[in-house]
Amino acid sequence: MKVPPIGGFSTFGVRKLSKNFTNTNFIKPLKKDTVTFGTNARYIKRYSTLPDEIKDILSPSDAIDMFRDMEYIAKGAIKRREVGIGQNSRVYENLWIPGYFILILDDDTEDKNSITIYSKENIGDAIWQDKDDARIQILKCSS
Repeated sequence: MKVPPIGGFSTFGVRKLSKNFTNTNFIKPLKKDTVTFGTNARYIKRYSTLPDEIKDILSPSDAIDMFRDMEYIAKGAIKRREVGIGQNSRVYENLWIPGYFILILDDDTEDKNSITIYSKENIGDAIWQDKDDARIQILKCSS
């Protein structure tokens, strides 16, 4: 989308000038016609979907690191020690929020509403699920 440059006095485009006017720095042409947002915008959008109990504990900058870590774990780019394991799922300790866990479901999980996880920890129900990747969830400790 091309946006006309903003001229002086909040007018758009090129003003009609007299022939004697020679100011060439008045309006400069656009070099790019696209608008880009920072790479953290999608993580900030996810942060706004977290429950209030987590927002009270977690700062937005830490949430960005946590979301990136979750994605890396789901892709298999980094390895973490498993706290619990199920037939098609893995549970990892959340390093940013004490008392919460990260659940990563396998791609072939058919029933995502009911999962059996074997763990020595007191793992509760899911309190958050990523809207972009339904395999990534946050679980709360049940004690």
